[in-house]
Amino acid sequence: MQQFARLIPIVFFAILFPNTRSIAQTLIIVPETGYDTCSPFPLTLRADTTGIGVVEWSNGTKADSIVINGYGTFSVTLTTLDTVLSADFSIAMLDCCHPALPNAFTPNGDDVNDKFGVILKYCDVQILEFSVYSRWGELMFQAIESTDRWDGTTLNGTEAPSDVYVYVTRYKVADEEEEKSEKGNVTLLR
Repeated sequence: MQQFARLIPIVFFAILFPNTRSIAQTLIIVPETGYDTCSPFPLTLRADTTGIGVVEWSNGTKADSIVINGYGTFSVTLTTLDTVLSADFSIAMLDCCHPALPNAFTPNGDDVNDKFGVILKYCDVQILEFSVYSRWGELMFQAIESTDRWDGTTLNGTEAPSDVYVYVTRYKVADEEEEKSEKGNVTLLR
């Protein structure tokens, strides 16, 4: 079963009072932007601070950023002339293997969102059933192969009208015995 990451940044603040003036310093760990939470590695973590001092990570690296390649909790310490700040960042595995189904599609021949079907990422899945029904229960489409997608036509080949349709999919994730299912509706727009 594939996993995705849950990111938990923790911020610590230190307030100093040298010579009766208060100076607030902060330290936070910031992950790179644009990473995929279901496939996060390698991931760059950056220590973002308002203080001036020495930054040291829990693995001994003395740099503003590190690249991580695994799950866990990562710590950074900022040592200044008069204080020590620390921050932690945790990344944990969570279930990331489930089908994604859009809620609308436009079968107009422009090769953008022309077909409706199960979108699977991050795992091997066997599609056992993928069927689409009209609001009156009439079967509009039934997949034979797991890569089959509905193109907005009925079983007899005519164009289905713009409407809301119901889908049902049953699937099994590789290396798991349990059968799973998803039900929902999709809007066909012409």
